[in-house]
Amino acid sequence: MTYEELEVNTEIAIKEKSHEEQRTHKTVRYTVIKKYPGMCIVMDKRGRRRGIAIGELIMNKIITQEPYFESLRNEHIKASKGWHKKDSGVAGECAP
Repeated sequence: MTYEELEVNTEIAIKEKSHEEQRTHKTVRYTVIKKYPGMCIVMDKRGRRRGIAIGELIMNKIITQEPYFESLRNEHIKASKGWHKKDSGVAGECAP
C-alpha cells in the first residue's frame, strides 16, 4: 500500500522506543485521523495525537514507496550484495 492508498480511520502499529527501558521497543496502535503531503496525524486510544512522517511509515513497513522508487531500491540492494574487494593496507601508507 502506498501513502495515497492509506485512508483516514485506518489502524496502524508503530514501533516506538520506550523512555524507561533503553533497548526495548514497544508497539503502539494508532488511528490515522488526518493526511498531509509529507506526514499524517495519528491518535492513540487515549486520545493523544502525534505527527508521523512518511519516512517513519516506510521504515515501519506500513506503506511502500511508489513502484518506480521501489524498483530503484531493489536494484540497489541487488547491486550491493556479493563479494567486494577490500583495500589492502592502511590508508595513507604507500605499498613497497
